[in-house]
Amino acid sequence: MKDIIKYIKDENTFLITSHASPDGDNVGSCLGMLEFLTKIGKEAYYVLDDSFPQNLSFLYENYKIYESEEIKELLKERPYSLIALDCGDIKRLKIEPDLIEGASLICNIDHHKSNNNFGTLNYVVDNASSTSELVYNILCAVDENLIDEKIGIALYTGLVTDTGNFMFESAKDSSLIMAAKLLSKGVDKQKIIRSIYQSNSFDYLKLTAEVMMTLEKEKHFSYMILESSMLKKHSIDYNDTEGLVNHALNIDGVEVGVLFKEQSENVVKVSFRSKGWANVNEIAKAFNGGGHERAAGCTINKPIDQAVYSVLEKLREYMKIHGRSN
Repeated sequence: MKDIIKYIKDENTFLITSHASPDGDNVGSCLGMLEFLTKIGKEAYYVLDDSFPQNLSFLYENYKIYESEEIKELLKERPYSLIALDCGDIKRLKIEPDLIEGASLICNIDHHKSNNNFGTLNYVVDNASSTSELVYNILCAVDENLIDEKIGIALYTGLVTDTGNFMFESAKDSSLIMAAKLLSKGVDKQKIIRSIYQSNSFDYLKLTAEVMMTLEKEKHFSYMILESSMLKKHSIDYNDTEGLVNHALNIDGVEVGVLFKEQSENVVKVSFRSKGWANVNEIAKAFNGGGHERAAGCTINKPIDQAVYSVLEKLREYMKIHGRSN
């Protein structure tokens, strides 16, 4: 971490980015870092070529989030470095490749087990609760007194979303200590909870009901299917659907929950969640994906029926290997 602290102090211009399909930890860690760098007099920009979940709008609505073409026009030929947050693979960074290639240095901060240390500088802790907690550690090491309410809101959001509101086993004592310290900075945790978990639209609930009608269960795993036509029917953005997978997991006797999300005719995103003994990162890796032991994902370039078949066969094989097929 010492090298990263020195880097933050010495560098002047930063691009901050993360993975596709932004979630709470993606947005929270990026905005927390952005706010801190700006506060210490650095030139920093959050760059992401994607849409953002509506339930996080309270967090990002007052920030300028740049797309790749905008930032290239802004920077012209000026030098910059890149901070990659919450992304286990450089190929998943949702910015144009030439911005990655043009960076003078890449600082990789992440907590995914599948991270291959792609940065010039790497701070990867695969048992950390969230990337937001790692960013918090860095900011504290630079100057904890500079962490204010705005930074706290961003980092608390990342922490609470990636720990399932502290339900997941990744929430350790350090996570709760971090939460307590951020609350002392004036963070309104109830506003965050209301925005994320208690403000779903009527259309989103109608979509949820339709997706749950596809629910199937086999022994220790269950799965649901979200077709692209459902999104169009209910006017819901693809990036607002990540939480649906938990409905497949929260069933008595189920160890693994899976959500198949059809992005287009031959592109299916698969989200995996597990409760205790199953390592879904291993399952996702079989399809060139990855993530954590309890939460992982992959993209399969096949029609949805073929993607479902392939994953179910892998799940049955995994259960058999681990003596859970009966």
